[in-house]
Amino acid sequence: MTHRPSLSRTRKLLGALALGSLFFGGAALAQTTVKYGVAAVSVSYASTLIGVAAPEVFAKHGIKLEITDFRGNSNNCVAAVLSGAVDVCQVGASTVSDAVAEGGDFKILAVTTGPLSEFVMSSKAIAKMNGVTAASPVDDKLRAMKGLRIVTTGPGAPHYLALDASLRRVGMTIADLKFRTLTDTVAMIEGIRNDQIDGAMWTVGVLSPVIADKSGVRWINLAAGDIPEISPVPYVVTMGLNSWISKNGPTVTRLRAALNEAVDLMNKEPAKYSALIKAKYFPQLDQGAWDEGFRLTLPVFFKGSTIPKAGWDYLLKLQAATSNKDYSKASYEKILIPEAQVR
Repeated sequence: MTHRPSLSRTRKLLGALALGSLFFGGAALAQTTVKYGVAAVSVSYASTLIGVAAPEVFAKHGIKLEITDFRGNSNNCVAAVLSGAVDVCQVGASTVSDAVAEGGDFKILAVTTGPLSEFVMSSKAIAKMNGVTAASPVDDKLRAMKGLRIVTTGPGAPHYLALDASLRRVGMTIADLKFRTLTDTVAMIEGIRNDQIDGAMWTVGVLSPVIADKSGVRWINLAAGDIPEISPVPYVVTMGLNSWISKNGPTVTRLRAALNEAVDLMNKEPAKYSALIKAKYFPQLDQGAWDEGFRLTLPVFFKGSTIPKAGWDYLLKLQAATSNKDYSKASYEKILIPEAQVR
């Protein structure tokens, strides 16, 4: 005859197990929810997206992310931090330095990526370049862009600043291009395919459809270090109000640790974490396009979420050259928390 424990005994056993988990698993239960905004949900925010796609990574550090996607609107990212709608927001580094230069009391608690840009040129445009090809030296390729129809983000954004810095390398400026602002990547792809533009500068991998069908060619890849002097420039950072950061020091420390572990795990097990992020956020995206974008972006994540002073100073130099603003309030020591600085 099989012995069945009484209902009361079962309840006592379950209660004891629950009590045991409270004492021995307390670290897992003591989660701090961080309202975390992102300027956009994209592969360049992968270390943050792991917080939802693989929540156990952040839970290990006592952090639970509550992500808000601002769908490419950096200004809304800043406004949400100001209003308290989010605790922190991940956005372009130049957006934060501009906001601080204009009087905002923000600080950067983590520097997540370096340059993410690549130039993709129309195959038809390259055919008219008198022998300059994708295999030519970088300086020759930059000079060959003179007078061409090139698109990217507007003035002040990281892609725009990198475009300007790239051209200055060979004594040119954006004024030497037939430049216009465009942020719609579908329009970029169709523009290259239909000879409406000669090239675009955007996040690596995003324009891969034109490379796949050979209507476009990967021209210069900043993420791969094709222009070394731009490599130290920060692109994406996590920022918050100085008051929130000051009051939440332990949470900031644990959040940084979680972001850093996410980068380490992506490098150690890229296939695993690439698959988890895609399944959660980009299930309909072409697998080949996703794989290429993840592969190209992975090396750009800063390990340790820190940046040397020279990299930050170069960003401010690029910004000052195009905006004529005073960035003294956004200096390295003032805008970055000590943990985000390289000592």
